[in-house]
Amino acid sequence: MRCALYFGSFNPLHIGHIAIAEYVMDHCDIDCMRLVLSPQSPFKTNDILEDPQQRLSALQTGVDKFNAARERSGQKGNNKPHAPLKLEISTVEFELPKPNYTYNTLKFLQQTEPQTTFILIMGADNLAVIEKWYKGTDILTEFEILVYPRKGYRTKTLCKKYGTGYLNAPLKEISSTMIREGEKEGLDMSNLKY
Repeated sequence: MRCALYFGSFNPLHIGHIAIAEYVMDHCDIDCMRLVLSPQSPFKTNDILEDPQQRLSALQTGVDKFNAARERSGQKGNNKPHAPLKLEISTVEFELPKPNYTYNTLKFLQQTEPQTTFILIMGADNLAVIEKWYKGTDILTEFEILVYPRKGYRTKTLCKKYGTGYLNAPLKEISSTMIREGEKEGLDMSNLKY
Protein backbone atom coordinates (compact mmCIF):
# COMPACT_ATOMS: atom_id res chain seq x y z
CA MET A 1 0.00 0.00 0.00
CA ARG A 2 1.18 3.53 -0.81
CA CYS A 3 0.16 6.19 1.69
CA ALA A 4 0.72 9.93 1.27
CA LEU A 5 1.39 11.86 4.47
CA TYR A 6 0.76 15.61 4.68
CA PHE A 7 2.09 16.92 8.01
CA GLY A 8 0.89 20.15 9.56
CA SER A 9 -0.40 21.98 12.58
CA PHE A 10 -3.57 22.81 10.61
CA ASN A 11 -4.00 25.92 12.73
CA PRO A 12 -6.56 26.22 11.08
CA LEU A 13 -7.27 23.85 8.17
CA HIS A 14 -7.83 26.00 5.06
CA ILE A 15 -8.72 25.71 1.40
CA GLY A 16 -5.04 25.62 0.43
CA HIS A 17 -4.47 22.45 2.48
CA ILE A 18 -7.56 20.89 0.92
CA ALA A 19 -6.49 21.82 -2.61
CA ILE A 20 -3.13 20.09 -2.12
CA ALA A 21 -4.69 16.99 -0.55
CA GLU A 22 -7.26 16.71 -3.32
CA TYR A 23 -4.63 17.14 -6.02
CA VAL A 24 -2.52 14.34 -4.52
CA MET A 25 -5.57 12.08 -4.17
CA ASP A 26 -6.59 12.66 -7.79
CA HIS A 27 -3.20 12.66 -9.53
CA CYS A 28 -0.78 10.48 -7.59
CA ASP A 29 -0.37 6.72 -7.34
CA ILE A 30 -1.55 6.32 -3.75
CA ASP A 31 -3.96 4.13 -1.83
CA CYS A 32 -4.52 6.46 1.11
CA MET A 33 -3.98 10.09 2.08
CA ARG A 34 -3.45 11.14 5.70
CA LEU A 35 -3.24 14.56 7.29
CA VAL A 36 -0.75 14.10 10.14
CA LEU A 37 -1.72 16.54 12.86
CA SER A 38 1.36 17.79 14.70
CA PRO A 39 0.49 18.78 18.27
CA GLN A 40 3.72 20.83 18.51
CA SER A 41 6.09 21.61 15.67
CA PRO A 42 9.75 22.05 16.66
CA PHE A 43 9.67 25.26 14.58
CA LYS A 44 6.59 26.85 16.18
CA THR A 45 5.96 28.25 19.62
CA ASN A 46 3.02 27.14 21.74
CA ASP A 47 1.65 30.68 21.92
CA ILE A 48 0.61 30.66 18.24
CA LEU A 49 -0.95 27.18 18.31
CA GLU A 50 -4.47 26.39 19.43
CA ASP A 51 -4.89 23.51 21.84
CA PRO A 52 -4.13 20.23 19.98
CA GLN A 53 -7.52 18.71 20.90
CA GLN A 54 -9.34 21.79 19.59
CA ARG A 55 -7.35 21.62 16.35
CA LEU A 56 -8.12 17.91 16.08
CA SER A 57 -11.84 18.54 16.52
CA ALA A 58 -11.84 21.30 13.88
CA LEU A 59 -9.73 19.14 11.55
CA GLN A 60 -12.16 16.22 11.92
CA THR A 61 -15.07 18.50 11.04
CA GLY A 62 -13.25 19.74 7.93
CA VAL A 63 -12.19 16.26 6.82
CA ASP A 64 -15.73 14.92 7.29
CA LYS A 65 -17.06 17.81 5.17
CA PHE A 66 -14.45 17.15 2.46
CA ASN A 67 -15.11 13.40 2.34
CA ALA A 68 -18.89 13.92 2.18
CA ALA A 69 -18.53 16.39 -0.70
CA ARG A 70 -16.19 14.04 -2.51
CA GLU A 71 -18.56 11.13 -2.03
CA ARG A 72 -21.46 13.18 -3.43
CA SER A 73 -19.46 14.23 -6.48
CA GLY A 74 -18.31 10.66 -7.12
CA GLN A 75 -14.59 11.48 -7.23
CA LYS A 76 -12.63 8.25 -7.56
CA GLY A 77 -9.09 9.59 -7.30
CA ASN A 78 -6.16 8.19 -9.27
CA ASN A 79 -8.55 6.99 -11.98
CA LYS A 80 -8.80 3.71 -10.05
CA PRO A 81 -12.00 1.68 -10.42
CA HIS A 82 -12.94 1.60 -6.75
CA ALA A 83 -14.65 3.68 -4.14
CA PRO A 84 -13.40 7.23 -3.67
CA LEU A 85 -10.27 7.69 -1.62
CA LYS A 86 -11.11 9.19 1.73
CA LEU A 87 -8.97 11.78 3.43
CA GLU A 88 -7.83 10.43 6.79
CA ILE A 89 -6.40 11.99 9.95
CA SER A 90 -3.40 10.62 11.81
CA THR A 91 -2.77 11.57 15.44
CA VAL A 92 0.36 9.41 15.67
CA GLU A 93 2.43 12.37 16.90
CA PHE A 94 0.13 12.79 19.92
CA GLU A 95 1.59 9.58 21.36
CA LEU A 96 5.23 10.02 20.33
CA PRO A 97 7.92 11.70 22.47
CA LYS A 98 8.32 15.44 22.06
CA PRO A 99 9.59 17.27 20.14
CA ASN A 100 7.83 15.78 17.12
CA TYR A 101 10.47 15.32 14.46
CA THR A 102 9.18 14.21 11.06
CA TYR A 103 11.99 11.66 10.71
CA ASN A 104 11.06 9.94 13.99
CA THR A 105 7.39 9.84 13.02
CA LEU A 106 8.18 8.36 9.60
CA LYS A 107 10.40 5.68 11.14
CA PHE A 108 7.73 4.83 13.72
CA LEU A 109 5.13 4.47 10.98
CA GLN A 110 7.47 2.23 8.98
CA GLN A 111 7.88 -0.02 12.02
CA THR A 112 4.16 -0.19 12.82
CA GLU A 113 3.02 -0.55 9.21
CA PRO A 114 5.83 -2.44 7.45
CA GLN A 115 3.71 -3.29 4.40
CA THR A 116 3.07 0.40 3.67
CA THR A 117 5.25 2.73 1.61
CA PHE A 118 4.98 6.25 2.97
CA ILE A 119 5.25 9.28 0.69
CA LEU A 120 5.92 12.65 2.28
CA ILE A 121 4.02 15.64 0.85
CA MET A 122 5.60 19.03 1.51
CA GLY A 123 5.76 22.56 0.19
CA ALA A 124 8.78 24.05 -1.54
CA ASP A 125 9.28 26.30 1.50
CA ASN A 126 9.97 23.23 3.62
CA LEU A 127 12.19 21.57 1.03
CA ALA A 128 14.28 24.77 0.86
CA VAL A 129 15.24 24.31 4.53
CA ILE A 130 15.19 20.52 4.81
CA GLU A 131 18.90 20.38 5.59
CA LYS A 132 18.09 22.24 8.83
CA TRP A 133 15.52 19.61 9.84
CA TYR A 134 16.38 16.85 12.28
CA LYS A 135 17.83 14.14 10.00
CA GLY A 136 16.61 16.05 6.97
CA THR A 137 19.19 14.48 4.67
CA ASP A 138 18.11 11.04 5.91
CA ILE A 139 14.50 11.88 5.03
CA LEU A 140 15.67 12.76 1.53
CA THR A 141 17.45 9.46 1.04
CA GLU A 142 15.04 7.12 2.85
CA PHE A 143 11.62 8.39 1.76
CA GLU A 144 9.80 9.38 -1.40
CA ILE A 145 8.95 13.08 -1.28
CA LEU A 146 6.49 14.99 -3.46
CA VAL A 147 6.74 18.78 -3.39
CA TYR A 148 4.08 21.35 -4.21
CA PRO A 149 4.87 24.92 -5.31
CA ARG A 150 4.97 27.86 -2.93
CA LYS A 151 5.19 31.52 -3.89
CA GLY A 152 8.74 32.84 -3.87
CA TYR A 153 10.41 29.44 -4.37
CA ARG A 154 11.82 27.86 -7.51
CA THR A 155 10.13 24.56 -6.83
CA LYS A 156 11.34 22.62 -9.87
CA THR A 157 14.93 23.72 -9.21
CA LEU A 158 14.67 22.59 -5.58
CA CYS A 159 13.15 19.26 -6.62
CA LYS A 160 16.01 18.66 -9.03
CA LYS A 161 18.61 19.62 -6.41
CA TYR A 162 17.19 17.24 -3.79
CA GLY A 163 15.90 14.48 -6.08
CA THR A 164 12.25 14.81 -5.09
CA GLY A 165 9.08 14.57 -7.13
CA TYR A 166 7.30 17.69 -8.29
CA LEU A 167 3.55 18.17 -7.85
CA ASN A 168 2.03 20.41 -10.48
CA ALA A 169 -0.58 21.35 -7.91
CA PRO A 170 -2.46 24.66 -7.82
CA LEU A 171 -0.57 27.48 -6.13
CA LYS A 172 -2.76 28.90 -3.38
CA GLU A 173 -1.46 32.00 -1.66
CA ILE A 174 -3.06 31.14 1.67
CA SER A 175 -1.53 30.31 5.01
CA SER A 176 -2.86 29.62 8.46
CA THR A 177 -0.78 32.56 9.68
CA MET A 178 -2.56 34.87 7.22
CA ILE A 179 -5.93 33.67 8.51
CA ARG A 180 -4.98 34.09 12.18
CA GLU A 181 -3.56 37.58 11.58
CA GLY A 182 -6.64 38.62 9.63
CA GLU A 183 -8.89 37.45 12.44
CA LYS A 184 -6.81 39.41 14.99
CA GLU A 185 -7.51 42.51 12.90
CA GLY A 186 -11.23 41.75 13.01
CA LEU A 187 -11.48 40.53 9.41
CA ASP A 188 -13.84 37.76 8.36
CA MET A 189 -11.53 34.99 7.13
CA SER A 190 -14.16 32.25 7.08
CA ASN A 191 -14.06 32.00 3.27
CA LEU A 192 -10.45 30.75 3.50
CA LYS A 193 -11.06 28.19 6.22
CA TYR A 194 -12.27 24.72 5.42
